[in-house]
Amino acid sequence: MKGRVKNIVFVVLLMLMILPALQHRFGMFKIPSLNGDFILSQSPSFTRENWMDGSFQSEFENYINDHIGFRNFFVRLNNQIDFTLFRKANAEGVVVGKKGMPFEFDYIRAYTGGDFIGRKTIDKKLNRLKFLQDYLKEKFDIDLVFVLEPSKVRFFPENIPGRFLKNRADITNYDYIVQRSKDFGIRYLDFNGLFLQMQDTAQWPLYPKYGIHWSEYSMTMVADTLIRYIEALKDIRMPRYRVEKIITGDSVSPADYDIGRTMNLLWPLSQPQLAYPVFTFPDANGTKPMVLAVADSYYWNFFNTRIPKHLFANEAFWYFNAKVYPDFYFGEKWVRQLDFQKEIEKQDVILVSITDRFLYKLAWGFIDQAYELYTPEFTGDIIYKYENRIRKDAQWFDDVLAEARRKNVSLAEAISAEARYQAFIKEPETYLVWYGREHYREVIENDEAWRNSIVNKAAENGIAYEKQLMLDADYVFQTEHPEAHKKYHLIKMFEQRIRSDSSWLNTVREKAGYYRTDIETMVKIDAEYLAGQEIERQNPLQSRIKFFEEQIRNDPEWLDMVRKKAAEQGKTLDEMIRADASYMAEQEMKKK
Repeated sequence: MKGRVKNIVFVVLLMLMILPALQHRFGMFKIPSLNGDFILSQSPSFTRENWMDGSFQSEFENYINDHIGFRNFFVRLNNQIDFTLFRKANAEGVVVGKKGMPFEFDYIRAYTGGDFIGRKTIDKKLNRLKFLQDYLKEKFDIDLVFVLEPSKVRFFPENIPGRFLKNRADITNYDYIVQRSKDFGIRYLDFNGLFLQMQDTAQWPLYPKYGIHWSEYSMTMVADTLIRYIEALKDIRMPRYRVEKIITGDSVSPADYDIGRTMNLLWPLSQPQLAYPVFTFPDANGTKPMVLAVADSYYWNFFNTRIPKHLFANEAFWYFNAKVYPDFYFGEKWVRQLDFQKEIEKQDVILVSITDRFLYKLAWGFIDQAYELYTPEFTGDIIYKYENRIRKDAQWFDDVLAEARRKNVSLAEAISAEARYQAFIKEPETYLVWYGREHYREVIENDEAWRNSIVNKAAENGIAYEKQLMLDADYVFQTEHPEAHKKYHLIKMFEQRIRSDSSWLNTVREKAGYYRTDIETMVKIDAEYLAGQEIERQNPLQSRIKFFEEQIRNDPEWLDMVRKKAAEQGKTLDEMIRADASYMAEQEMKKK
């Protein structure tokens, strides 16, 4: 009898061991796939080389782990145990709060001010936004609307885990943006405020417990507010839409359960009953405006109502200012491939719509790109340009944020330091045009032997150390980068001339007010322009490059060809135009 039991146990254990392999090979049981963005390992090809260096074994082990039978079931089982017993979500970026309510960590970070990018940066971006609102309205009758989407964390702050509130900052991007938008007279819609006002009176939940975005029900109120606002701005009557009925029940739409799905649990989580509006479009009469939405994933709920399809003359949606929808459904289409100016100027309304977690990116470059389109050319913003690149890249931004905490400096300081380093490494000539002498001064000061030699030289020449330091820094600058050195000093010369002429300075001050920038920056912009004119007079090649740039931009066929080339090479349109114009100018000069 005892031997029989042993045999049965042995067979059971053997079956448990081989069952996953059988499931992998034959798929005997239907196991639901996991939700989320996963890249599973592929079966490696066997070669003598990868066997000898051990990479085949490692890759094959990863392949087996990713494809073993019942893997998805056991992943869900593990996730269910962690969530049920420990209130832990095994989903990237998800934090389980009080009452079992999940949040995305980035929203908590934004709510507590952990990603605050600094007053100076926000002021600069909002000034640019205000300029664009005024300029586009005056020149093209385009209304640029800034939309602050709501945040689930701000809606349910009482459910934030206490550990995240210990080091809460005094100010956040959202708080400061709202405050300064009012100060600057910026037209904006704040749905955070609207949602909080409706919190106690709404018939159905405005936020799903296991969702990230506003509920499909609350989207009806957002849509109504937005449509009425556009009608008031443009003084038009748009076609009508109607909520035909509200459907309620136990079923939950994927959009209202998006966090729940990524948690990959064994059983779906129950939540308060949700409501789903059914839209109809009974009246097609009215004016359909051209509307461009530069927005994040919150806009999908609105986009999917089909309101843009029926009430707007187009459905333009630039997702994160990168992917172009609905075009992307039929083949990859990117904002960088478009004629940016043409796309802007054909609109009646532009919505720049952002939720709390992305305010540190503030429109994903759209505001700065549009501002640069309608203002004088200026290369002196090179550090700001790299700051924006850091803020747009989530991983890079997180790394700099971690570095700021390690060094106990502000996030704004850490971003600026990293941007300065990147600007010098990647565009040294442009960087040195603005910071050349100061750069070499710092290089000398950081080299003890070099610094001591400057001390001795200053004593020998009978001058102050600081003066000798600047003389030597300037000499090294001129020796290593003569062209940048020449432009640096030309700019400095014209800056001095502007500042010493009160009438000229007043004119520049007025321009600074018009372009919503500070007087010092405007002085530098005008000084760079004058320095460029002087260099062009001395260097015919630069003049011909500018000539060919204008030729390309004014020739639709040529411009389209350059645009395609830019997309193939992964360059911006401006970079590709500059490269082709430089080539044409150089070839022309060779023939002379």
